[in-house]
Amino acid sequence: MIVEILILIFVFLGVFLIFVATLGLFRLPDLYTRMSAVTKAVSFKVGLIMLSTAIYFNTLPVVLKSIIIVFLLLLTTPVSSHLLAREAYMKKMPLWKNTIVDEFKKYLEKKRN
Repeated sequence: MIVEILILIFVFLGVFLIFVATLGLFRLPDLYTRMSAVTKAVSFKVGLIMLSTAIYFNTLPVVLKSIIIVFLLLLTTPVSSHLLAREAYMKKMPLWKNTIVDEFKKYLEKKRN
């Protein structure tokens, strides 16, 4: 009974993070903040759902596969998000009008000198 409640909590937290990511897509002002919100939410969401899957099936192959999935997701999602944001920046995708600091611009200027 306690295990089922724990599984439900993890699944509902994962679904809640999907909802938060969806809100972020609609409410955040520019591509960069939207990508940040969605990337974080997706990483945690899949991690929670894989954790609930590992607890539910409770066999070594499923637990190992869940761990590998979470590890690969945590390894690849930030990298792909970073590369997409970098390419968008290079293609002059506009920043939010209230952006105060553009550290990547400073980095590029320093690199050119």
